[in-house]
Amino acid sequence: MSASGNAVEDDRRALRRLLDKDAIVDLVHRYSYCVDHKLNDELAALFTDDCVIDYGPGSAPVIHGRAAYRKLLDSAIRDGVDYGFAATSHHNANVLIAFDTDDRATVRTSMYAWHRTQVGKTPQVWGYYHDVVVRTADGWKLHERRLHLLGTDGWHGGYHRAEHTAPKIAATS
Repeated sequence: MSASGNAVEDDRRALRRLLDKDAIVDLVHRYSYCVDHKLNDELAALFTDDCVIDYGPGSAPVIHGRAAYRKLLDSAIRDGVDYGFAATSHHNANVLIAFDTDDRATVRTSMYAWHRTQVGKTPQVWGYYHDVVVRTADGWKLHERRLHLLGTDGWHGGYHRAEHTAPKIAATS
């Protein structure tokens, strides 16, 4: 192959990587949108069938699998009444993506989340989502999601602290 042929292939690979990064960033933001709008079917669909979700020991048990996650989401609704948060607002920034392979990436996203409880309290959290995402036939999906917090206001004490927990994210090509 000529040098120009290699350049074309390099450009295609770079374009694919940019499109993948954009899809992963969209996945991260779609998660927050679905949580905030209580779109539980759409939210569960963002995860792989064999996902692992860990919001911290004070929030929920470690969840294994999309079906178990969907069950947890449904557990807040009993007899037509939603006992979960009255409202939430999740904000993401600084999405760092490191591709482990063409079909798997490690993602760190800084986050802020405001919550309003059914009795009017407004707990807040700041920290990072530690994610592993994988390419599936249906696009990029969350395979692992762990929440690590740097700070809270009005939140319970049972959570994973963010300091000294994140591996260094290498620059991606």
